[in-house]
Amino acid sequence: MDAIRSLSRLATRRSIRCRRDLWFFVARTNGYIVILAVAAAVVQSWHTDIETIVTTGLGVGVIASLLTLPILWEFGSMYLDLWRSTRALRDLASKDQQTGLLNNRSFVTAVEERLAARRHVALLVGDLDRFKSINDRHGHLVGDEVIARVGETLRDIFDEIGVLGRMGGEEYSVMVECPFADVEIAHAHASALAEEMRRRIAAISVSTTTETFSPTISIGIAWSRSGSSFSDLYARADKALYIAKAAGRDRVVAEYESEAVDPEAILARRQDLFWRPAEAAAVVEDRPSIAWA
Repeated sequence: MDAIRSLSRLATRRSIRCRRDLWFFVARTNGYIVILAVAAAVVQSWHTDIETIVTTGLGVGVIASLLTLPILWEFGSMYLDLWRSTRALRDLASKDQQTGLLNNRSFVTAVEERLAARRHVALLVGDLDRFKSINDRHGHLVGDEVIARVGETLRDIFDEIGVLGRMGGEEYSVMVECPFADVEIAHAHASALAEEMRRRIAAISVSTTTETFSPTISIGIAWSRSGSSFSDLYARADKALYIAKAAGRDRVVAEYESEAVDPEAILARRQDLFWRPAEAAAVVEDRPSIAWA
């Protein structure tokens, strides 16, 4: 909406400045005619000495400069407005408007560029736990506040060290470059960042008319390999996220941990939680029942 308003203001200013430019053109043209007439009279004068000619030349230069300054100012202002509007449109196309993070397409492009440059990166994929129950219980305005505050928290943590994106809904992704060649240290580094991300989001306090609650997030981590594509990297991080959800949510699971776990076995052990009908008291009190999210 800011970009649209900027373009509207730009169009209005352009129409006004077109009229202004017409008057400036007329004034400048008449000024040049007067200047030429004065210069011709000076040159043709038999009694004109060299000092008068120099003084007249300097005066002509000053007057010409003054006549062109308004035109230069107007074109400079129009260029600045156009540049601002273009930047606003670029942000509108590349960023998620609710959080200010990169949108899905821009985030994927940013990660693919680093993979193509053979940079070693870690991908953190996080999904808010039971977000649907937040919307159902407190309303979508509260849900939107949670989405925005999580985005703000991610910027506080990763703005200078990573690339942030909202993949859609309540799912976020963070890409950080691994500064360590040692595999174990690189794993510990990314895992520590993911744990800080989980802890900081759990510390968010959201107040409603009925209660105060804190959201939680489950996070999966994957590391790039030789020849990795984004789809491969994301699939491995998403599998780790799947394990984190199945193992109880509000936790961090790395891909090397998920490889030692059978997600289907975890789900089989927790199947009663997903299919057990809601308690009668929960229905009466309008409490959310247990659901996969």
